[in-house]
Amino acid sequence: MVRLPVPHQPTAARSRSRTGRTLDVIGHVGSLITLAALMVLAGTAGGLADGMPATDGATVTVTFDGRP
Repeated sequence: MVRLPVPHQPTAARSRSRTGRTLDVIGHVGSLITLAALMVLAGTAGGLADGMPATDGATVTVTFDGRP
C-alpha cells in the first residue's frame, strides 16, 4: 500500500519520519543479530565448561526405521 503525502506536511518532516522508521528497523535487526551472537557465545562457553573435547563425541547419528 502506497501512502500518499499529506498536503500540509512539509517534505522535510516526511523525510525525517521515513529516516526514523529506517533507523528503527535497523536497530531491531541489530538487536536480533546481537542476540544470535550471544547465543553462539553461550553455546561455546557451555561446550568449554562441560569438559568434553570438541573432537570426542562430536558426531551424532540418528536412525529411523519407519516402523510405528
